[in-house]
Amino acid sequence: MIRRLFVLALLVIGALLLAPLRVPTEGVIAPRSLFLFGILLLAAETLGSLAHDLRAPRIVGYLAAGMMLGPSVLGIIPAHVLGDLGMMKRLAVGLIGLLAGMELRLPDLQRRWRVVMSVVGAQLVIVPLLVLLTVVLGRSWFPFAAGLGTGDLILVGLLFGSLLAVNSPMVTLALLTETRAEGPVAKTVLGVVLVADVAVIFLLSFLLGIAQGNLGGDAPSLWAVLFGVVKDVGVSLVAGAVVGGLLTLYLRYVRQQLVLFAVLIVFAAAGAAGALHFELMLSLLVAGFLVENVAPVRAEPLLRALSDIAWPVFVVFFALAGAELPVAAFLSLWPVVVGVAGIRAFGIWLAARVGTRRGRAEPAVASWAWLGLVSQAGVALGLATIVADRLPGVGVAIQLITVGVIAVNETVGPVLFRLALARAQELGPGEVEVVEIAPSPLRPA
Repeated sequence: MIRRLFVLALLVIGALLLAPLRVPTEGVIAPRSLFLFGILLLAAETLGSLAHDLRAPRIVGYLAAGMMLGPSVLGIIPAHVLGDLGMMKRLAVGLIGLLAGMELRLPDLQRRWRVVMSVVGAQLVIVPLLVLLTVVLGRSWFPFAAGLGTGDLILVGLLFGSLLAVNSPMVTLALLTETRAEGPVAKTVLGVVLVADVAVIFLLSFLLGIAQGNLGGDAPSLWAVLFGVVKDVGVSLVAGAVVGGLLTLYLRYVRQQLVLFAVLIVFAAAGAAGALHFELMLSLLVAGFLVENVAPVRAEPLLRALSDIAWPVFVVFFALAGAELPVAAFLSLWPVVVGVAGIRAFGIWLAARVGTRRGRAEPAVASWAWLGLVSQAGVALGLATIVADRLPGVGVAIQLITVGVIAVNETVGPVLFRLALARAQELGPGEVEVVEIAPSPLRPA
């Protein structure tokens, strides 16, 4: 542990001494940006190993390294460098989406569809309504509520609540990869977070379409909003099917350099997503699901290859995500942010209790699965950015509070999920919690 801290100190001191490298440059990723990116990754890996030694999830260390070196704290990684590295993050998001889809196997869904759909349904109702009630009762605490009439306040409150109903496939997959957890809690949480995020994209797109019209003074018809939602999500699903088909053909006829082909296909999908305006994460999740469940024998080599590179991808994603967290914005609104995060956690607990009871889940799932649903990360940040872009003024204020809540959930959520897996006794080999047991007073020690 001391050696790791010493290495981390050397990295930070070296980066501070090389301050001229943080001067902006024009063009594609500059050499200095790549250099600072390397420092960020080394620091993230060091803090991740330290977190693991302390029985905490590695991704907590990755996030901490990003926050420490990012613009909000030390400023070693300035904002323009994060802009340069956006391509790296898109690649990480795409590969994680592909891997998440391949982890979602149809037999597991068929066995757990009742409890998964019950929890998702309860979460999509309870969390937005609780957040809406909070906004209505405490409107003076929320900057985006100023000047809104009752109808618009309800609509914006539901939009805000829908953003907070999003979970984190990235955190879930990272924790399951790290702990090698297998069991009802792990599989239920993975199914819920993937299905819930797809459902939230539908719900949020619908509410955002109505809000754009109402707050802009030109309310669209319900059918126009529905058509827009179906079109946007439909394009994502079609794009996922196309990518899945290309991957299946490659696995059938080529089967060489699978990681390289996966990287190329993710970059191509990212470019198409920018041009055609579809959701990259959703499309690649669909692609991975189709590859795994349509041709599972041929898909096994790709799954192994993606699993082998999973940890470097997680380091990239969570280190950059930590660097982008606005600590100053959180500090300026911390009472509201902490309060909303607590209300969201209560809503998730209540939804899980209702959903697991209706779905007749195992006792361990009923008791501990909700802890795996607290995390939020990249999907929620992306949706918050979309809301800010499409609703100037109100959307920016919603984004500010949402990002603060995400910062709390992204930090606390992994710890809670690991605790849930430990309590459910689903941690893999080498990850089992060590518990000292006192000798029984009824027999000699």
